[in-house]
Amino acid sequence: MKKIEIILHPVRFRIIQVFLDGLSKTAKSLAQELTDIPQATLYRQLDALVKAEVLLVVEENQIRGMVEKVYKLNNAAVSLTAEDLKEVSREDHLQYFLIFTTQLAKNFEDYLKNDDIDYDRDGVGYRQVALHLSDEELLQFVKDMGSVVGKYAELTPSSTRTKRLLSTILLPEKERGTENE
Repeated sequence: MKKIEIILHPVRFRIIQVFLDGLSKTAKSLAQELTDIPQATLYRQLDALVKAEVLLVVEENQIRGMVEKVYKLNNAAVSLTAEDLKEVSREDHLQYFLIFTTQLAKNFEDYLKNDDIDYDRDGVGYRQVALHLSDEELLQFVKDMGSVVGKYAELTPSSTRTKRLLSTILLPEKERGTENE
C-alpha cells in the first residue's frame, strides 16, 4: 500500500492525529480517546500503521500474561514528499484532499460541541490570505513557516498547554504566470 493511502485512510488519519502531541500511547488509551472506533478496527488499523512504520512500538509491557504495546508516532514517516505524490492520479488526489478536509470539519465540529467556547482564548479561526510570491519567495516562505512551526512543535505537552491543530493548505489561485506579469 502506498504511504499516502496509509496516512489518509480516515480511521488511520484520526489515530495519527491523536499522536501529534508527541506522547506515547497504548491501544487502551487510544480506545479511550477514539470511542467511536470499534476495538477490532482500532487494532487492525494500529497494526497497519506499525507495518508501514508510521507508528513505532517503543515499549512492551507484560500485564496479566498479555503484552501491552506502547506506540509512538514516527514523525518522519507522516510527511508526504513530492516523490510520494508523484504517481497519484488527479482523481485520487481529490479524494485524499476531501478526506483531509473532512477530518478538519470533524475536528471543528468536535470543538463546537464544547460547553466553554471562546474563539479568542482558544485561537480558533479560519482565514485565507493571498500571497503574491515568486517560486523563490514561495520556497523561502515554506522554509520560514517550517522553522516557526518546528520551534513550537517541539514543546512537550503539559498541564499549562493545550493541544492545538494547525492545518495548512497552499494552492495557486490561477494558472501560473497569468496575473500582472
